[in-house]
Amino acid sequence: MTQDHPFELQKAVGAFSEGRYSVAEALCRRLVESDADQAQPWFLLGMALTRQGAHAEAFRCLQRSAQIAPRSAETLNALGAVTNELGRDPKEAEQFFIGALKINPRCTDAHYNMGVTLQRMRQYEAAATWYERALVIRPDDCEAMSNLAIVFKCLNRHREGLGLIDRALTLSPQHPLAHWNRALVLLSLGEFCEGFAEYEWRWKGGAGPQFVPRSYTQPQWKGEHRPDQVLFVHGEQGFGDFIQFARFFSMARQRVGRIIVECPAALLPLMVESGLADEWVLPSQPPKAFDVFIPLMSLPHALGISTETLPNQVPYLRVSANGLESGSRGARLKVGLVWSGNPTHDDDQIRSIAPEGLTDLISIEGVEFHTTAEYLEGLDLVISVDTAVAHLAGALGKPVWLLVQDSPDWRWLLNRADSPWYPTLRLFRQSHRGDWRPVLEQVVSELHRAMCDRRLTKA
Repeated sequence: MTQDHPFELQKAVGAFSEGRYSVAEALCRRLVESDADQAQPWFLLGMALTRQGAHAEAFRCLQRSAQIAPRSAETLNALGAVTNELGRDPKEAEQFFIGALKINPRCTDAHYNMGVTLQRMRQYEAAATWYERALVIRPDDCEAMSNLAIVFKCLNRHREGLGLIDRALTLSPQHPLAHWNRALVLLSLGEFCEGFAEYEWRWKGGAGPQFVPRSYTQPQWKGEHRPDQVLFVHGEQGFGDFIQFARFFSMARQRVGRIIVECPAALLPLMVESGLADEWVLPSQPPKAFDVFIPLMSLPHALGISTETLPNQVPYLRVSANGLESGSRGARLKVGLVWSGNPTHDDDQIRSIAPEGLTDLISIEGVEFHTTAEYLEGLDLVISVDTAVAHLAGALGKPVWLLVQDSPDWRWLLNRADSPWYPTLRLFRQSHRGDWRPVLEQVVSELHRAMCDRRLTKA
């Protein structure tokens, strides 16, 4: 290595620490081109690349660094973290972290990353242990506190999680992840006013890079009365979210002159027929003139929604019957069945049910099952896992039996069989993570009872 190289490496380290990752990358590339046998430039190049989202190339650079310096806990930890970013088998990442901890048992980042990896694998008890170990070494680690809080949420220890988040925010009041996780815990507890206020941190980095705020010259609407102005509501997140939050269009409409809503193409006919807005535009279309805007899921915060003021009158959507006559004839119940959701959803593996587990349910005599939402209006009952179909059925005022995992999405709250969002919805909850058998046995029993008395909505 020439005498200039230590100075160049120092410049690269400085650029990286200042967040100038492309500069650090360029400096490190020159270093490895002139001398490919030094571990530190390869390591720093890998770190600069992963900070810019180039995880595949970062992995190769870190591998090269590990080949030169195999006893570097820092490099093995970084390899595990990049493995997670690449979406590879979490067990592969786990091995890197174990290797790092064998070299340096007090490598806090490896403890933390083991927690992240086990959390991805839904091994929540083990993940909690690793986060707690990280906090023993580094007690002021707000990331570890925030993630441990969500693990506690998944273990139905919400109040403990909330205490951890509050501790993290005492140390770092503007910590985006802590605020976002606080939103999820508060909403799960039914504390909607404060929860939806914290939910705004999705636009400030708390929920990840997929949340990019729209940039308009017009101001964001905060819920104030503007009777002579036009409000534009832009969409976000999934179909189920859109259907669930469409209930707020009418409330917003009462405070402004007109409301224009950006709507997914697949939902546009339904929304137009339901008449909840003055005008609809597709995501591919630029909105017409408006005075103020708001993201869809910011509406409850702007409107000051609490559990007491949540609008839950149904139906608030209208759809024409398509192929089925409304209601049952004779002794047969018409039941829609949805056992799986979008396979790309992060939680689809735990929210969906394997078809072979439904044998006892679909073999009930006197019940006519339909496996599509196309005929919702003509059904007596919809039995569904947590998908957009359940929201659609609830918004249409149809009886819904919703099957949810032991730690469900925040909107289904805790320890209750009913929902403040949909008065015709009944919840069937898992008692043990991953075990749908008792849930389905309860549904079979209740469906037999419903055949006798036609009582579908009472718990």
